Amino acid sequence: ILEDYGAWVKKIQEEEEKKELKEVIYPAKLHILHGCVFRQSRPAIVGVLVLAGKIRNGTSLIKADGSRAGEVKSMQCEGENVQEVDRNKEVAIALPGITVGRQIDEDDILYSGISEEDFVKLKKLKKFLKADEVEVLKEIAIIKRKTNPLWGI
Repeated sequence: ILEDYGAWVKKIQEEEEKKELKEVIYPAKLHILHGCVFRQSRPAIVGVLVLAGKIRNGTSLIKADGSRAGEVKSMQCEGENVQEVDRNKEVAIALPGITVGRQIDEDDILYSGISEEDFVKLKKLKKFLKADEVEVLKEIAIIKRKTNPLWGI
């Protein structure tokens, strides 16, 4: 009976951790494709390649220098609206409040703007992340620690 109880508790904990993982912003690294700027502003629509991780609607983005690069309003893949895009997929994203040529440019690398709270949760749940997502999480931590050395600690 004790072994069954232990297995049941472990199963419940894993389910809760997976549920918590769905609520946090995933680490992601995007490359704005050259020649894929479909609209420069209101909202800016650009084609990106997801280099690593996973991107969802509503994800805030930052540049490699830590500056804000907007928030993903919507995404389209092959003419269909999508809610989430995984690694190695090309997708068009809409970024309201951003102007291509000012805040972002072609060939820029963007990262998901993970909050410190989500970062701590992701560190605890690292066993559920893929290797590329862990690497991007480390890159995001390096970027954020340029302005705040104690970020995520």
